[in-house]
Amino acid sequence: MPNFISYKKNRITDNMNKNMTIAIVVGLMVFYAAGTAFIVLADTSESTDLDINIIARCNINGSGIFADVPLTLDPTTPEEVAAWGGLVFMTPGASSIQHFMLNRFVVDELGMEFVMYTGTTSPNKVYWTPIAPVLMKQTYLDNAGIYNGGFPWDPFYAEIRVELGITLPTFISSADMEQDHPCCVVAAKASYLSSNEGAVLRFLSAYTEALEWVSTALTDVTSSDYSKLMEITTKFTGIKNTTILSEAFKGLTYMYELDTPLGRPLEECTEDLIVSFGALGIITKPVDDPTAFAKEFINHRFMDRIIDEGRTETYPSRMITIRVGHLVGDIHQIGLVAGMELGLFEKYGVKLITVQVANGPAVMSLFQLGVIDIGILGLPPAVSNTANFR
Repeated sequence: MPNFISYKKNRITDNMNKNMTIAIVVGLMVFYAAGTAFIVLADTSESTDLDINIIARCNINGSGIFADVPLTLDPTTPEEVAAWGGLVFMTPGASSIQHFMLNRFVVDELGMEFVMYTGTTSPNKVYWTPIAPVLMKQTYLDNAGIYNGGFPWDPFYAEIRVELGITLPTFISSADMEQDHPCCVVAAKASYLSSNEGAVLRFLSAYTEALEWVSTALTDVTSSDYSKLMEITTKFTGIKNTTILSEAFKGLTYMYELDTPLGRPLEECTEDLIVSFGALGIITKPVDDPTAFAKEFINHRFMDRIIDEGRTETYPSRMITIRVGHLVGDIHQIGLVAGMELGLFEKYGVKLITVQVANGPAVMSLFQLGVIDIGILGLPPAVSNTANFR
C-alpha cells in the first residue's frame, strides 16, 4: 500500500511575487515518440548550478519484464544463464530506469554484454531496442520471433500480464530486481524554483493532497473514491479493463516524500546513475563530484516546508498558471491527473497547462525548449540530461 508522511496542519505564508510574469502555452501540445526520438545532446557550456532540480517523488516500483522463454533472476546452472543469451528486449530507452536495471543485471549477474539490436544476435549477448511502453504489447505481437520480450512500466506491464499471461512463461517484477527502487519524480527548472516559490508550494500542496486521495481510494475497492479513481485512470490510459488497472496499482507504491525509509536515498541513486551512465557514454560531460551533484540535484527545500509546516492556504480566486510535462498513460503519475480531475489544483489557485510526451528524454527536451516549468519523469533521464546540460 502507498506510504505517506503525516502532516502538521499549519499554514504556509504565500510569498509569491505578485509582479511575476507567467508564460502561458495556448492549447495542448502532445509529443509522441516510439522510443528515444527525443534524445538531448550534450551542451559544452560551463555552469556552477544545475538547470533542473528534483522536488518530489511519484512512486517506487511499478514495472516488469515479460519474455517468451522461461527465465530466472537467480540462475544457478549454465543452462539458466544461457537462456538469456541472444534474446531481444524492448525497453523504454537507454536512459530509462527499466533499461538501467536490465543492463545492470545482464552485465553484473549474467556476465554478458547488453547491446542494441541491429538485426543479428549472438548467444553470449542480450539485446535491446527502444520502444515506448504503450506500444510494447502490439509491437511484440507484430514481431513474433524477433522480439522476445520487454520491460514496460505499468499499466502496460499489467496489461501484458493479464492479456498474454497464458501464452508467456516469464513475468518478473522490477521490485524483484531491486526492492523499492526509485522510479518517477517531479522535476522543475531551478530558475523557476528561485523566482516562483509561492507557485511551487501551491503546486505541491495540490499534488500531495491528490496522492493522498489516491492512496486512500486504493485501500477500499468498494468505495466511491475507488470507482472514481478507476474512471480517472481509464480516461487517462485508455484501458477500460479494470482488472488490468487493479493489477497495475498493486505493483507500485505512491509517495511524494524525498526522504523515505523505503529503498535507497535518491542522492545515493543519483550518484549510482552518474557513475553508470558515465561508463556507458550516456552522460557525455564528466561529473567530477557525483556526491556534490546529487546534493544539489535533490532539492529538499519545498517538500520539507510542506511536510513540516503544512500545505499552503487555498486561493481559488487568485489563479496562477504552471506548465507541466508528463508521460502519456503512465499511472506512476496518476497523482497529477487525479488532482486535475478532482479540481485540487484549482483549489490552490493553480491552472495547469499540460504537455504529454512518450518518455523522460522528451520531458527533458521540453525543459530545454522552454515549454514547461515542471516535469514528471523517471529519475534516470532527469539525471543524465541535467548532467549533460550543465
